[in-house]
Amino acid sequence: MQKKINILISSVGGQGGLSLSRMIAEASAIKGYRITTGEILGMAQRFGSVLSFVRIGINEEVYSPIFSKGEADYLLCLELFECVRSLSYLKFGGWVITSTEVKPPISASLEGKKQVEKVPSYLEAIRKHSEGNLISIEPKLVKEVVGTLRAINATVLGAFIMLSGVFDDDAALEGIRKVLKSERAIEISKKAYNLGKSIAEKAMPIHADNKS
Repeated sequence: MQKKINILISSVGGQGGLSLSRMIAEASAIKGYRITTGEILGMAQRFGSVLSFVRIGINEEVYSPIFSKGEADYLLCLELFECVRSLSYLKFGGWVITSTEVKPPISASLEGKKQVEKVPSYLEAIRKHSEGNLISIEPKLVKEVVGTLRAINATVLGAFIMLSGVFDDDAALEGIRKVLKSERAIEISKKAYNLGKSIAEKAMPIHADNKS
């Protein structure tokens, strides 16, 4: 496993992107990793663009939480439109895990219907930029299995853990528990987490060697 891992979480305010960064940070602390985080919040916070930077050091110090474009090992997206806008941060050989939900930020809300129609072209653009290193998560499936889209962040977390092997399940689930606290929310997020792992496992069977 590499010594430093850069993760960019791209979302729209209210989707749980900040909670996802905190889950990863808590799990990192449990494993004894060095961790720094930072955020860039769009206007009005709720429904605005949100970028969360997470840097993990495996037995190595990490300092500034912010990294430059072309340096993200993983791009974790809770919203497809924002994912496309964040692609420039992905490094060569990096991976994208994204929900296919289109919930454009308020700055683009007048074109909401047009954005939904562009889902296939957005996915193709992401696939092209990442050279096929893409795991997509259908919101409809999440809602069917979990019962709510509010746990999409835990679904993305599960897919990330299956892909990267950065943490074990115990650390990841304890990270969820420390952030959410509510027993009902924790149980829902555990179900979403397991769904994310299953989606990733089915999507990338030939990439099992990526895990450590």
